[in-house]
Amino acid sequence: MSEQTSKNEKAKNSRKQKQLDQALAGLSGKERRAAEEKRKEKRRMRIYIAIGVIVAVLVAGLLTWDSGVIQSHAPALTVGSKSYSSVEVGYYFNSTYNSIYSYASYYGLDTSVSLKEQEAYSGCTWYDYLLDSATESLTSVSILAQEGEAAGYELSEDGEAEVEEALEELAEEAAENGVSEAYVLRAYYGRFMTKKIYKNLVRESVYASEYAEYVTDSFDVTEDDLEEYYEENSDTIDTYDYECYLINATADSTTDDDGNTVDPTEEETAQALEDATSLAAELEAAFASGDDDAVTALVEENGLSSYSGISPSYFSSYDFGEWLTDADRAAGDTTTITISTTSTSDDDEEEEVETVTGYYVLKFNSRVRDDYYGVNLYDLKLEAEEVESEDEDAEATYDMDTALENITVDRDLWLQLGGDGEAFASVATTNSASSSASNGGLTENVYKGKMADVIDEWLFGGDAPEVGSYEILEDTENNCYYLVYVDSYQELYYWQTTAKSAIQSERYSDWYTEAAENYEVSTTAFLSTLTVI
Repeated sequence: MSEQTSKNEKAKNSRKQKQLDQALAGLSGKERRAAEEKRKEKRRMRIYIAIGVIVAVLVAGLLTWDSGVIQSHAPALTVGSKSYSSVEVGYYFNSTYNSIYSYASYYGLDTSVSLKEQEAYSGCTWYDYLLDSATESLTSVSILAQEGEAAGYELSEDGEAEVEEALEELAEEAAENGVSEAYVLRAYYGRFMTKKIYKNLVRESVYASEYAEYVTDSFDVTEDDLEEYYEENSDTIDTYDYECYLINATADSTTDDDGNTVDPTEEETAQALEDATSLAAELEAAFASGDDDAVTALVEENGLSSYSGISPSYFSSYDFGEWLTDADRAAGDTTTITISTTSTSDDDEEEEVETVTGYYVLKFNSRVRDDYYGVNLYDLKLEAEEVESEDEDAEATYDMDTALENITVDRDLWLQLGGDGEAFASVATTNSASSSASNGGLTENVYKGKMADVIDEWLFGGDAPEVGSYEILEDTENNCYYLVYVDSYQELYYWQTTAKSAIQSERYSDWYTEAAENYEVSTTAFLSTLTVI
Protein backbone atom coordinates (compact mmCIF):
# COMPACT_ATOMS: atom_id res chain seq x y z
CA MET A 1 0.00 0.00 0.00
CA SER A 2 1.42 3.44 -0.97
CA GLU A 3 1.95 6.26 1.57
CA GLN A 4 -0.77 8.41 -0.06
CA THR A 5 -3.25 5.52 0.01
CA SER A 6 -2.49 4.95 3.69
CA LYS A 7 -3.13 8.64 4.48
CA ASN A 8 -6.44 8.55 2.58
CA GLU A 9 -7.54 5.42 4.46
CA LYS A 10 -6.70 7.02 7.83
CA ALA A 11 -8.57 10.20 6.91
CA LYS A 12 -11.59 8.16 5.88
CA ASN A 13 -11.60 6.23 9.16
CA SER A 14 -11.16 9.49 11.10
CA ARG A 15 -14.24 10.99 9.42
CA LYS A 16 -16.25 7.88 10.26
CA GLN A 17 -15.21 8.08 13.89
CA LYS A 18 -16.16 11.81 14.07
CA GLN A 19 -19.54 11.03 12.52
CA LEU A 20 -20.03 8.25 15.06
CA ASP A 21 -19.01 10.54 17.97
CA GLN A 22 -21.42 13.24 16.79
CA ALA A 23 -24.25 10.71 16.53
CA LEU A 24 -23.63 9.50 20.06
CA ALA A 25 -23.11 12.96 21.60
CA GLY A 26 -26.77 13.70 22.31
CA LEU A 27 -27.59 10.24 23.69
CA SER A 28 -27.84 9.22 27.31
CA GLY A 29 -25.41 6.68 28.71
CA LYS A 30 -27.93 3.87 28.31
CA GLU A 31 -28.79 4.85 24.77
CA ARG A 32 -25.12 5.28 23.96
CA ARG A 33 -24.35 1.72 25.18
CA ALA A 34 -27.26 0.31 23.17
CA ALA A 35 -26.09 2.04 20.01
CA GLU A 36 -22.54 0.83 20.56
CA GLU A 37 -23.76 -2.76 21.09
CA LYS A 38 -25.80 -2.57 17.92
CA ARG A 39 -22.75 -1.39 15.99
CA LYS A 40 -20.69 -4.30 17.37
CA GLU A 41 -23.46 -6.77 16.48
CA LYS A 42 -23.42 -5.56 12.86
CA ARG A 43 -19.68 -6.03 12.79
CA ARG A 44 -20.01 -9.55 14.19
CA MET A 45 -22.62 -10.37 11.55
CA ARG A 46 -20.27 -9.26 8.79
CA ILE A 47 -17.55 -11.52 10.22
CA TYR A 48 -19.97 -14.47 10.53
CA ILE A 49 -21.16 -13.97 6.98
CA ALA A 50 -17.58 -13.91 5.72
CA ILE A 51 -16.72 -17.06 7.66
CA GLY A 52 -19.90 -18.72 6.41
CA VAL A 53 -18.97 -18.04 2.82
CA ILE A 54 -15.53 -19.58 3.36
CA VAL A 55 -16.99 -22.68 5.06
CA ALA A 56 -19.59 -23.04 2.32
CA VAL A 57 -16.84 -23.02 -0.32
CA LEU A 58 -14.84 -25.61 1.60
CA VAL A 59 -17.88 -27.86 2.12
CA ALA A 60 -18.83 -27.56 -1.54
CA GLY A 61 -15.28 -28.48 -2.50
CA LEU A 62 -15.38 -31.48 -0.19
CA LEU A 63 -18.70 -32.66 -1.59
CA THR A 64 -17.42 -32.16 -5.13
CA TRP A 65 -14.29 -34.17 -4.31
CA ASP A 66 -16.28 -36.96 -2.67
CA SER A 67 -18.61 -37.13 -5.67
CA GLY A 68 -15.68 -37.92 -7.96
CA VAL A 69 -16.24 -34.91 -10.22
CA ILE A 70 -12.66 -33.76 -9.79
CA GLN A 71 -11.15 -37.24 -10.14
CA SER A 72 -13.24 -37.85 -13.27
CA HIS A 73 -12.51 -34.56 -15.00
CA ALA A 74 -9.29 -32.98 -13.73
CA PRO A 75 -6.41 -33.88 -16.06
CA ALA A 76 -3.94 -36.30 -14.44
CA LEU A 77 -2.12 -37.42 -17.59
CA THR A 78 -1.78 -35.59 -20.88
CA VAL A 79 -0.59 -37.30 -24.07
CA GLY A 80 -0.28 -34.94 -27.01
CA SER A 81 -3.67 -33.27 -27.39
CA LYS A 82 -5.57 -35.71 -25.14
CA SER A 83 -5.91 -35.53 -21.37
CA TYR A 84 -6.97 -38.32 -19.01
CA SER A 85 -8.35 -38.17 -15.49
CA SER A 86 -7.10 -40.17 -12.53
CA VAL A 87 -10.17 -42.40 -12.95
CA GLU A 88 -9.04 -43.28 -16.45
CA VAL A 89 -5.46 -43.91 -15.36
CA GLY A 90 -6.90 -45.94 -12.49
CA TYR A 91 -8.62 -48.21 -15.00
CA TYR A 92 -5.24 -49.38 -16.27
CA PHE A 93 -3.76 -49.43 -12.74
CA ASN A 94 -6.52 -51.61 -11.36
CA SER A 95 -6.70 -53.79 -14.47
CA THR A 96 -3.05 -54.75 -13.96
CA TYR A 97 -3.63 -55.25 -10.25
CA ASN A 98 -6.64 -57.48 -10.98
CA SER A 99 -4.56 -59.59 -13.37
CA ILE A 100 -1.92 -60.39 -10.75
CA TYR A 101 -4.20 -60.54 -7.70
CA SER A 102 -4.73 -64.31 -7.89
CA TYR A 103 -0.98 -64.83 -8.16
CA ALA A 104 -0.07 -62.24 -5.52
CA SER A 105 1.81 -64.68 -3.29
CA TYR A 106 3.82 -65.87 -6.27
CA TYR A 107 4.98 -62.30 -6.85
CA GLY A 108 5.61 -61.71 -3.16
CA LEU A 109 2.70 -59.29 -2.89
CA ASP A 110 0.66 -59.11 0.33
CA THR A 111 -2.82 -57.92 -0.65
CA SER A 112 -3.64 -57.05 2.97
CA VAL A 113 -0.87 -54.42 3.11
CA SER A 114 -0.84 -51.05 1.34
CA LEU A 115 0.79 -51.15 -2.08
CA LYS A 116 2.80 -48.09 -1.06
CA GLU A 117 4.44 -50.05 1.77
CA GLN A 118 5.71 -53.02 -0.31
CA GLU A 119 8.54 -53.19 -2.79
CA ALA A 120 8.01 -54.82 -6.17
CA TYR A 121 11.77 -54.64 -6.59
CA SER A 122 14.57 -52.71 -4.93
CA GLY A 123 13.70 -49.05 -4.61
CA CYS A 124 10.24 -49.33 -6.24
CA THR A 125 6.98 -49.94 -4.40
CA TRP A 126 4.14 -51.94 -5.89
CA TYR A 127 2.11 -48.74 -6.09
CA ASP A 128 4.80 -46.99 -8.12
CA TYR A 129 5.30 -50.05 -10.30
CA LEU A 130 1.59 -50.34 -11.12
CA LEU A 131 1.27 -46.59 -11.63
CA ASP A 132 4.21 -46.57 -14.06
CA SER A 133 2.71 -49.55 -15.88
CA ALA A 134 -0.68 -47.82 -16.07
CA THR A 135 0.69 -44.55 -17.43
CA GLU A 136 2.87 -46.36 -19.98
CA SER A 137 -0.05 -48.50 -21.18
CA LEU A 138 -2.44 -45.57 -21.45
CA THR A 139 0.22 -43.46 -23.17
CA SER A 140 0.73 -46.16 -25.79
CA VAL A 141 -3.02 -46.57 -26.34
CA SER A 142 -3.48 -42.80 -26.61
CA ILE A 143 -0.67 -42.37 -29.14
CA LEU A 144 -2.05 -45.16 -31.33
CA ALA A 145 -5.59 -43.79 -31.04
CA GLN A 146 -4.50 -40.29 -32.02
CA GLU A 147 -2.40 -41.62 -34.89
CA GLY A 148 -5.36 -43.64 -36.12
CA GLU A 149 -7.73 -40.69 -35.89
CA ALA A 150 -5.28 -38.48 -37.79
CA ALA A 151 -5.08 -41.14 -40.52
CA GLY A 152 -8.88 -41.38 -40.72
CA TYR A 153 -8.96 -44.99 -39.54
CA GLU A 154 -12.37 -46.29 -38.45
CA LEU A 155 -13.00 -49.12 -36.05
CA SER A 156 -14.17 -52.27 -37.85
CA GLU A 157 -17.47 -54.02 -37.26
CA ASP A 158 -15.58 -56.75 -35.38
CA GLY A 159 -14.02 -54.06 -33.20
CA GLU A 160 -17.41 -52.51 -32.43
CA ALA A 161 -18.72 -55.98 -31.63
CA GLU A 162 -15.82 -56.51 -29.23
CA VAL A 163 -16.76 -53.34 -27.35
CA GLU A 164 -20.38 -54.42 -27.14
CA GLU A 165 -19.28 -57.85 -25.97
CA ALA A 166 -17.38 -56.25 -23.08
CA LEU A 167 -20.55 -54.38 -22.07
CA GLU A 168 -22.61 -57.56 -22.33
CA GLU A 169 -20.12 -59.40 -20.11
CA LEU A 170 -20.41 -56.59 -17.59
CA ALA A 171 -24.20 -56.91 -17.58
CA GLU A 172 -24.01 -60.70 -17.27
CA GLU A 173 -21.62 -60.56 -14.33
CA ALA A 174 -23.82 -58.05 -12.55
CA ALA A 175 -26.91 -60.20 -13.12
CA GLU A 176 -25.17 -63.41 -12.01
CA ASN A 177 -24.10 -61.80 -8.74
CA GLY A 178 -27.33 -59.92 -8.11
CA VAL A 179 -25.68 -56.50 -8.10
CA SER A 180 -25.73 -53.44 -10.34
CA GLU A 181 -23.33 -52.81 -13.20
CA ALA A 182 -22.12 -49.75 -11.34
CA TYR A 183 -21.22 -51.95 -8.36
CA VAL A 184 -19.16 -54.29 -10.56
CA LEU A 185 -17.31 -51.39 -12.17
CA ARG A 186 -16.47 -49.85 -8.80
CA ALA A 187 -15.30 -53.21 -7.47
CA TYR A 188 -12.94 -53.75 -10.40
CA TYR A 189 -11.78 -50.25 -11.26
CA GLY A 190 -12.41 -47.94 -8.30
CA ARG A 191 -15.38 -46.12 -6.78
CA PHE A 192 -15.57 -43.33 -9.36
CA MET A 193 -15.68 -45.54 -12.45
CA THR A 194 -18.85 -45.16 -14.51
CA LYS A 195 -20.23 -47.15 -17.41
CA LYS A 196 -19.68 -44.24 -19.78
CA ILE A 197 -16.02 -43.90 -18.85
CA TYR A 198 -15.58 -47.68 -18.97
CA LYS A 199 -17.08 -47.94 -22.46
CA ASN A 200 -14.91 -45.11 -23.77
CA LEU A 201 -11.78 -46.72 -22.34
CA VAL A 202 -12.63 -50.14 -23.76
CA ARG A 203 -13.39 -48.66 -27.15
CA GLU A 204 -10.19 -46.64 -27.25
CA SER A 205 -8.17 -49.70 -26.26
CA VAL A 206 -9.80 -51.87 -28.93
CA TYR A 207 -9.35 -49.10 -31.49
CA ALA A 208 -5.65 -48.69 -30.63
CA SER A 209 -5.02 -52.43 -30.79
CA GLU A 210 -6.79 -52.74 -34.12
CA TYR A 211 -4.93 -49.78 -35.59
CA ALA A 212 -1.59 -51.21 -34.42
CA GLU A 213 -2.45 -54.44 -36.22
CA TYR A 214 -3.48 -52.47 -39.31
CA VAL A 215 -0.17 -50.60 -39.35
CA THR A 216 1.80 -53.83 -38.81
CA ASP A 217 0.05 -55.58 -41.70
CA SER A 218 0.59 -52.57 -43.97
CA PHE A 219 4.33 -53.20 -44.28
CA ASP A 220 5.08 -55.08 -47.50
CA VAL A 221 7.58 -57.92 -47.25
CA THR A 222 9.20 -59.37 -50.37
CA GLU A 223 10.61 -62.85 -50.92
CA ASP A 224 14.10 -61.32 -50.88
CA ASP A 225 13.30 -59.80 -47.48
CA LEU A 226 12.26 -63.24 -46.22
CA GLU A 227 15.39 -64.99 -47.50
CA GLU A 228 17.66 -62.31 -46.07
CA TYR A 229 15.95 -62.50 -42.69
CA TYR A 230 16.22 -66.29 -42.68
CA GLU A 231 19.92 -66.22 -43.42
CA GLU A 232 20.48 -63.92 -40.46
CA ASN A 233 18.08 -65.67 -38.06
CA SER A 234 17.87 -69.33 -39.09
CA ASP A 235 18.93 -70.47 -35.59
CA THR A 236 15.68 -69.17 -34.14
CA ILE A 237 13.43 -69.92 -37.14
CA ASP A 238 14.29 -73.58 -37.78
CA THR A 239 12.52 -76.39 -35.94
CA TYR A 240 14.60 -78.69 -33.75
CA ASP A 241 13.86 -82.26 -32.77
CA TYR A 242 15.88 -83.08 -29.66
CA GLU A 243 15.63 -84.65 -26.23
CA CYS A 244 16.85 -82.85 -23.14
CA TYR A 245 16.55 -83.62 -19.43
CA LEU A 246 17.67 -81.70 -16.36
CA ILE A 247 19.50 -83.50 -13.54
CA ASN A 248 19.67 -81.58 -10.28
CA ALA A 249 23.05 -81.84 -8.49
CA THR A 250 22.21 -80.06 -5.25
CA ALA A 251 21.18 -81.59 -1.93
CA ASP A 252 17.82 -80.64 -0.50
CA SER A 253 17.44 -78.70 2.71
CA THR A 254 15.59 -80.34 5.61
CA THR A 255 13.47 -79.09 8.51
CA ASP A 256 14.15 -79.73 12.19
CA ASP A 257 11.58 -80.47 14.91
CA ASP A 258 11.02 -76.74 15.46
CA GLY A 259 10.31 -76.09 11.79
CA ASN A 260 13.64 -74.41 11.12
CA THR A 261 15.38 -74.93 7.79
CA VAL A 262 18.54 -77.00 8.02
CA ASP A 263 21.07 -76.62 5.20
CA PRO A 264 22.65 -79.81 3.82
CA THR A 265 26.03 -80.81 5.17
CA GLU A 266 29.18 -80.81 3.05
CA GLU A 267 28.97 -84.60 2.88
CA GLU A 268 25.36 -84.49 1.65
CA THR A 269 26.25 -81.84 -0.92
CA ALA A 270 29.19 -83.89 -2.20
CA GLN A 271 27.04 -87.04 -2.40
CA ALA A 272 24.31 -85.24 -4.37
CA LEU A 273 26.88 -84.06 -6.91
CA GLU A 274 28.38 -87.53 -7.21
CA ASP A 275 24.95 -89.12 -7.75
CA ALA A 276 24.01 -86.51 -10.37
CA THR A 277 27.29 -86.95 -12.24
CA SER A 278 26.80 -90.73 -12.33
CA LEU A 279 23.18 -90.41 -13.51
CA ALA A 280 24.14 -87.93 -16.25
CA ALA A 281 26.75 -90.34 -17.60
CA GLU A 282 24.25 -93.20 -17.52
CA LEU A 283 21.55 -91.19 -19.31
CA GLU A 284 23.92 -89.96 -22.03
CA ALA A 285 25.07 -93.53 -22.59
CA ALA A 286 21.44 -94.64 -23.02
CA PHE A 287 20.93 -91.81 -25.52
CA ALA A 288 24.05 -92.75 -27.47
CA SER A 289 23.05 -96.42 -27.68
CA GLY A 290 19.57 -95.57 -28.89
CA ASP A 291 18.02 -97.52 -26.01
CA ASP A 292 14.72 -95.61 -25.66
CA ASP A 293 13.42 -97.95 -22.97
CA ALA A 294 16.47 -97.32 -20.81
CA VAL A 295 16.06 -93.57 -21.29
CA THR A 296 12.39 -93.74 -20.28
CA ALA A 297 13.20 -95.81 -17.21
CA LEU A 298 15.91 -93.43 -16.01
CA VAL A 299 13.68 -90.40 -16.54
CA GLU A 300 10.72 -91.91 -14.69
CA GLU A 301 12.71 -93.45 -11.83
CA ASN A 302 14.50 -90.18 -11.10
CA GLY A 303 11.64 -87.79 -11.87
CA LEU A 304 13.70 -85.84 -14.38
CA SER A 305 12.27 -82.66 -15.90
CA SER A 306 12.10 -82.53 -19.70
CA TYR A 307 13.37 -79.46 -21.57
CA SER A 308 12.74 -80.96 -25.00
CA GLY A 309 10.06 -78.48 -26.05
CA ILE A 310 11.87 -75.18 -25.55
CA SER A 311 11.23 -72.79 -28.44
CA PRO A 312 14.36 -71.83 -30.42
CA SER A 313 13.62 -68.17 -29.69
CA TYR A 314 14.48 -68.92 -26.04
CA PHE A 315 17.61 -70.99 -26.64
CA SER A 316 19.85 -68.09 -25.66
CA SER A 317 18.44 -68.32 -22.13
CA TYR A 318 19.63 -71.90 -21.68
CA ASP A 319 23.13 -73.32 -21.44
CA PHE A 320 22.40 -75.89 -24.15
CA GLY A 321 21.26 -73.40 -26.81
CA GLU A 322 24.68 -72.87 -28.35
CA TRP A 323 25.28 -76.61 -28.65
CA LEU A 324 21.94 -77.24 -30.38
CA THR A 325 22.35 -74.44 -32.92
CA ASP A 326 25.88 -75.40 -33.93
CA ALA A 327 25.90 -75.70 -37.73
CA ASP A 328 27.94 -78.93 -37.49
CA ARG A 329 25.38 -80.65 -35.26
CA ALA A 330 24.44 -84.08 -36.64
CA ALA A 331 21.65 -86.55 -35.94
CA GLY A 332 22.48 -88.80 -32.99
CA ASP A 333 24.88 -86.38 -31.31
CA THR A 334 24.72 -86.44 -27.51
CA THR A 335 26.24 -84.30 -24.78
CA THR A 336 26.16 -83.42 -21.10
CA ILE A 337 26.30 -79.73 -20.27
CA THR A 338 27.29 -78.59 -16.81
CA ILE A 339 25.19 -75.96 -15.02
CA SER A 340 27.09 -73.96 -12.43
CA THR A 341 27.05 -70.77 -10.40
CA THR A 342 29.96 -68.52 -9.50
CA SER A 343 30.46 -66.79 -6.14
CA THR A 344 33.29 -65.18 -4.18
CA SER A 345 35.28 -67.21 -1.69
CA ASP A 346 34.57 -66.78 2.02
CA ASP A 347 38.30 -66.59 2.65
CA ASP A 348 39.32 -64.42 -0.30
CA GLU A 349 36.85 -61.92 -1.84
CA GLU A 350 38.92 -61.76 -5.03
CA GLU A 351 38.77 -65.54 -5.53
CA GLU A 352 35.78 -66.88 -7.48
CA VAL A 353 34.32 -70.26 -6.57
CA GLU A 354 32.37 -72.29 -9.14
CA THR A 355 29.63 -74.57 -7.83
CA VAL A 356 28.04 -77.25 -10.02
CA THR A 357 24.25 -77.23 -9.57
CA GLY A 358 23.17 -79.70 -12.26
CA TYR A 359 23.46 -81.11 -15.76
CA TYR A 360 21.53 -80.96 -19.02
CA VAL A 361 21.76 -84.24 -20.90
CA LEU A 362 20.81 -84.01 -24.59
CA LYS A 363 20.38 -85.98 -27.78
CA PHE A 364 20.09 -84.16 -31.11
CA ASN A 365 17.79 -85.70 -33.74
CA SER A 366 17.23 -83.13 -36.48
CA ARG A 367 16.96 -79.50 -37.53
CA VAL A 368 14.75 -78.46 -40.45
CA ARG A 369 13.42 -75.40 -42.19
CA ASP A 370 9.62 -75.65 -42.12
CA ASP A 371 8.72 -75.85 -45.80
CA TYR A 372 5.05 -76.64 -45.24
CA TYR A 373 1.93 -74.51 -45.03
CA GLY A 374 0.29 -73.64 -41.73
CA VAL A 375 -3.36 -74.63 -41.42
CA ASN A 376 -6.32 -72.45 -40.46
CA LEU A 377 -8.25 -75.06 -38.51
CA TYR A 378 -11.56 -75.33 -36.69
CA ASP A 379 -11.79 -77.86 -33.86
CA LEU A 380 -14.50 -78.91 -31.43
CA LYS A 381 -13.49 -80.96 -28.41
CA LEU A 382 -15.90 -83.20 -26.52
CA GLU A 383 -14.66 -84.84 -23.32
CA ALA A 384 -15.97 -88.23 -22.22
CA GLU A 385 -17.49 -88.46 -18.76
CA GLU A 386 -15.90 -90.69 -16.16
CA VAL A 387 -17.88 -93.84 -15.36
CA GLU A 388 -18.78 -94.05 -11.70
CA SER A 389 -17.39 -97.04 -9.84
CA GLU A 390 -17.98 -98.39 -6.34
CA ASP A 391 -14.40 -99.64 -6.28
CA GLU A 392 -12.30 -96.67 -5.16
CA ASP A 393 -9.09 -98.45 -6.11
CA ALA A 394 -10.25 -99.29 -9.63
CA GLU A 395 -8.62 -97.47 -12.55
CA ALA A 396 -10.83 -94.71 -13.92
CA THR A 397 -12.81 -95.52 -17.06
CA TYR A 398 -14.61 -93.14 -19.41
CA ASP A 399 -17.79 -93.36 -21.43
CA MET A 400 -16.24 -92.94 -24.89
CA ASP A 401 -19.28 -94.40 -26.66
CA THR A 402 -21.61 -91.66 -25.43
CA ALA A 403 -18.98 -89.04 -26.21
CA LEU A 404 -18.81 -90.33 -29.79
CA GLU A 405 -22.58 -90.18 -30.12
CA ASN A 406 -22.66 -86.59 -28.82
CA ILE A 407 -19.91 -85.30 -31.07
CA THR A 408 -21.60 -86.99 -34.03
CA VAL A 409 -24.71 -84.98 -33.19
CA ASP A 410 -22.55 -81.83 -33.15
CA ARG A 411 -21.11 -82.72 -36.54
CA ASP A 412 -24.53 -83.31 -38.06
CA LEU A 413 -25.83 -80.03 -36.63
CA TRP A 414 -22.83 -78.19 -38.08
CA LEU A 415 -23.43 -79.71 -41.52
CA GLN A 416 -27.13 -78.83 -41.36
CA LEU A 417 -26.25 -75.22 -40.56
CA GLY A 418 -24.09 -74.97 -43.67
CA GLY A 419 -20.89 -76.88 -42.95
CA ASP A 420 -18.69 -73.77 -43.14
CA GLY A 421 -16.63 -71.75 -40.67
CA GLU A 422 -19.51 -69.57 -39.53
CA ALA A 423 -21.68 -72.60 -38.86
CA PHE A 424 -18.84 -74.34 -37.03
CA ALA A 425 -18.37 -71.31 -34.79
CA SER A 426 -22.04 -71.31 -33.82
CA VAL A 427 -21.74 -74.91 -32.58
CA ALA A 428 -18.20 -74.80 -31.12
CA THR A 429 -18.76 -71.64 -29.09
CA THR A 430 -21.33 -73.37 -26.89
CA ASN A 431 -20.43 -77.07 -27.16
CA SER A 432 -16.63 -77.26 -27.35
CA ALA A 433 -14.28 -77.88 -24.41
CA SER A 434 -11.32 -76.71 -26.49
CA SER A 435 -9.44 -73.50 -25.67
CA SER A 436 -10.32 -72.34 -29.19
CA ALA A 437 -14.04 -72.22 -28.30
CA SER A 438 -13.77 -68.53 -27.37
CA ASN A 439 -12.73 -67.89 -30.99
CA GLY A 440 -15.50 -70.01 -32.47
CA GLY A 441 -13.19 -73.03 -32.66
CA LEU A 442 -10.78 -71.35 -35.09
CA THR A 443 -7.00 -71.56 -34.68
CA GLU A 444 -5.00 -69.84 -37.41
CA ASN A 445 -1.61 -70.92 -38.75
CA VAL A 446 -1.53 -74.28 -36.97
CA TYR A 447 1.98 -75.71 -37.17
CA LYS A 448 3.46 -79.12 -36.39
CA GLY A 449 3.25 -79.89 -32.71
CA LYS A 450 0.80 -77.11 -31.84
CA MET A 451 -2.35 -79.21 -31.47
CA ALA A 452 -3.11 -82.55 -29.79
CA ASP A 453 -1.16 -85.51 -31.15
CA VAL A 454 -4.16 -87.01 -32.96
CA ILE A 455 -4.85 -83.70 -34.74
CA ASP A 456 -1.16 -83.23 -35.51
CA GLU A 457 -0.98 -86.67 -37.09
CA TRP A 458 -4.11 -86.06 -39.18
CA LEU A 459 -2.79 -82.75 -40.48
CA PHE A 460 0.90 -83.55 -41.00
CA GLY A 461 1.35 -87.31 -40.70
CA GLY A 462 0.71 -88.03 -44.36
CA ASP A 463 -0.85 -86.27 -47.31
CA ALA A 464 -2.20 -82.89 -46.27
CA PRO A 465 -6.02 -82.91 -46.02
CA GLU A 466 -7.74 -80.72 -48.60
CA VAL A 467 -9.54 -77.48 -47.76
CA GLY A 468 -13.05 -78.38 -46.56
CA SER A 469 -11.97 -81.76 -45.18
CA TYR A 470 -13.34 -82.76 -41.78
CA GLU A 471 -13.03 -85.72 -39.45
CA ILE A 472 -13.95 -87.02 -36.01
CA LEU A 473 -10.76 -88.07 -34.22
CA GLU A 474 -10.56 -90.26 -31.13
CA ASP A 475 -8.02 -89.29 -28.46
CA THR A 476 -7.88 -92.26 -26.07
CA GLU A 477 -4.94 -90.81 -24.16
CA ASN A 478 -6.99 -87.77 -23.13
CA ASN A 479 -10.41 -89.46 -23.11
CA CYS A 480 -12.05 -87.20 -25.67
CA TYR A 481 -13.05 -86.77 -29.31
CA TYR A 482 -12.28 -83.94 -31.73
CA LEU A 483 -14.29 -82.72 -34.68
CA VAL A 484 -11.80 -80.97 -36.97
CA TYR A 485 -12.38 -78.97 -40.14
CA VAL A 486 -9.76 -77.47 -42.50
CA ASP A 487 -10.88 -73.97 -43.37
CA SER A 488 -7.83 -72.91 -45.42
CA TYR A 489 -4.05 -72.91 -45.65
CA GLN A 490 -1.59 -70.07 -45.19
CA GLU A 491 -0.25 -68.58 -48.43
CA LEU A 492 3.38 -68.84 -47.27
CA TYR A 493 5.47 -71.66 -45.86
CA TYR A 494 5.44 -71.76 -42.10
CA TRP A 495 9.01 -70.47 -41.85
CA GLN A 496 8.13 -67.64 -44.21
CA THR A 497 5.10 -66.73 -42.11
CA THR A 498 7.32 -66.65 -39.03
CA ALA A 499 9.92 -64.47 -40.78
CA LYS A 500 7.29 -62.13 -42.21
CA SER A 501 5.73 -61.62 -38.79
CA ALA A 502 9.13 -60.84 -37.28
CA ILE A 503 10.01 -58.37 -40.04
CA GLN A 504 6.69 -56.56 -39.76
CA SER A 505 7.00 -56.42 -35.98
CA GLU A 506 10.44 -54.81 -36.28
CA ARG A 507 9.14 -52.24 -38.77
CA TYR A 508 6.13 -51.50 -36.59
CA SER A 509 8.42 -50.95 -33.60
CA ASP A 510 10.47 -48.46 -35.61
CA TRP A 511 7.28 -46.72 -36.79
CA TYR A 512 5.86 -46.44 -33.28
CA THR A 513 9.12 -45.13 -31.83
CA GLU A 514 9.20 -42.39 -34.45
CA ALA A 515 5.52 -41.54 -33.98
CA ALA A 516 5.84 -41.37 -30.18
CA GLU A 517 8.55 -38.72 -30.46
CA ASN A 518 5.88 -36.27 -31.64
CA TYR A 519 3.84 -36.56 -28.44
CA GLU A 520 4.57 -34.65 -25.28
CA VAL A 521 3.59 -36.61 -22.19
CA SER A 522 3.04 -34.89 -18.83
CA THR A 523 1.36 -35.59 -15.50
CA THR A 524 -0.21 -33.43 -12.80
CA ALA A 525 -0.70 -33.74 -9.04
CA PHE A 526 -4.14 -35.24 -9.74
CA LEU A 527 -2.40 -38.44 -10.84
CA SER A 528 -2.02 -39.31 -7.15
CA THR A 529 -5.79 -39.18 -6.61
CA LEU A 530 -6.57 -42.42 -8.41
CA THR A 531 -8.58 -44.93 -6.42
CA VAL A 532 -6.91 -48.25 -5.65
CA ILE A 533 -9.39 -51.11 -5.28
